Amino acid sequence: MLLAALFAASTTAQAKQRTVIEDLPKEIVDNNHVTAVEVIIADTAREKLDKLEAKAAEKRTAAGLAAYDPASARPAHTEYATLPFEVMFPLVMQDVTRDWGLTEGKGVPIKLRITVEAIKTANAAMALLISSSSDELAGKVDIFNATGDQNLGSFYVHVLNSHGGWGGLLIRGSGIREKLAEEFSLESARILTGSTKKDWKKRVKAREKAAQTSIASATAN
Repeated sequence: MLLAALFAASTTAQAKQRTVIEDLPKEIVDNNHVTAVEVIIADTAREKLDKLEAKAAEKRTAAGLAAYDPASARPAHTEYATLPFEVMFPLVMQDVTRDWGLTEGKGVPIKLRITVEAIKTANAAMALLISSSSDELAGKVDIFNATGDQNLGSFYVHVLNSHGGWGGLLIRGSGIREKLAEEFSLESARILTGSTKKDWKKRVKAREKAAQTSIASATAN
């Protein structure tokens, strides 16, 4: 009943847009894997991001974790919320694209350069006063070959999640920075694979079926 009340008190909507600027060569679509991700923060996003970075650092201290060391092993997923944005975002992008089947060894190795132009989180007061406020992440993605000397294509992604009322903000939960990075990565994966949401559902079902078959085979043996 409480959950129903929260939904009734909120007007939450999600809007994610992706625009192809320069098409990928057809032979690379759904035939690639991400080997590296470079994140560039534009001046238009720096001030807002600095505030989010401070919160992430506080979380890391509260968790009793040592300062992030670039030379250390790949951080666990549970640490993502405590990492600098320019470290966390590439990890999320790699996780998501691999989930979409763009795994190491598949097709052409590519590098991504993401220029973040806007990032912000919803303002609670604004959501209550004018009925809506948004979490936002927007930027351009340039795709390069493995050596980084050839631009293969580019696209723009704008994630805008609007939250209305106190119920919308409560349902929204925490980890907003990481959720924005994941949604941005999902839109990127759809372009890199040439897929729609409907196509992706088929991919998920096929992967689940393959996993079940593998488990059944292992159990039988």
